Amino acid sequence: MKEFRKIALFADLTEMDELLLKFIKGYDKLFDFEELYLVHQIEVEALSPELKEMLDEKNQTLEGLIEEDIQSKIDEVFGPGKSTIKSYIHPRPDFSELVQWLNKQKFDLVFLGKKKGLEGSGIFSSKLVRLLRTNLILVPETARATITDVVVPIDFSDYSPKVLQSAEFIAQKTDAKLTPLHVLKIGIHYFPFVAGESQIQKSLEKEARSKFEKLKKKAKTDRELLTIRSFGKPIGNAIYNKARELNSDLIIISKKGKSDDEDLLIGSVAENLIANDKDISVMILQ
Repeated sequence: MKEFRKIALFADLTEMDELLLKFIKGYDKLFDFEELYLVHQIEVEALSPELKEMLDEKNQTLEGLIEEDIQSKIDEVFGPGKSTIKSYIHPRPDFSELVQWLNKQKFDLVFLGKKKGLEGSGIFSSKLVRLLRTNLILVPETARATITDVVVPIDFSDYSPKVLQSAEFIAQKTDAKLTPLHVLKIGIHYFPFVAGESQIQKSLEKEARSKFEKLKKKAKTDRELLTIRSFGKPIGNAIYNKARELNSDLIIISKKGKSDDEDLLIGSVAENLIANDKDISVMILQ
């Protein structure tokens, strides 16, 4: 996995921007970023008379006013004169056009804030995950700006070697504990045979560990696999609950999973983990 050098942050001109900047400052000590872009999309087609009058009085454009606001937050967190931090104001409320610009920039990592319970932000996050061709990290407002304990879900799909290798790289870079996690799902057709359920679980665990031994060699890691049961709940919930139990501050997943083949499809596990009710940072790798 290559280093995170060029990164971006979505700015929404709320207090979340400052929280994200402080979060990135903490991550910067771990990864030593070279460039940071604060990206904001103007969401109005036309200026209201009141806003136009205010801008005329200030002899200012809307883009310039927003840039000033963003720069003041940068100066407050990083100090003035930080030449490696830039802002980009997208002048139109055209989401696909913004995504095209982001993809052309070839960012190594894009940060997106996530406010718990904020209606609509989950839809925006899902759209970005689906359309961006870059790594993305979703940061809840309560997240810790540290990486001390990482969970990497393993489903033994074609994406597993890359995501495990990337997680190993990040864990070594940050000196964090890394837990590869596999969720066992006992199919519903087994449930009439309750007496044999424990034997079925042992068989599934054995199979998973055998697959992981092969995966370890590809990913060049010596970590041990942790297996858990989903007990009929969505796999994403099982992963999140275990991560909370482990006091993890980062979950690293692939954009797609075992059964997600369409180019514009977000894996169901990824979709679940980026929901607004989750309060652990999630890094989604391409």
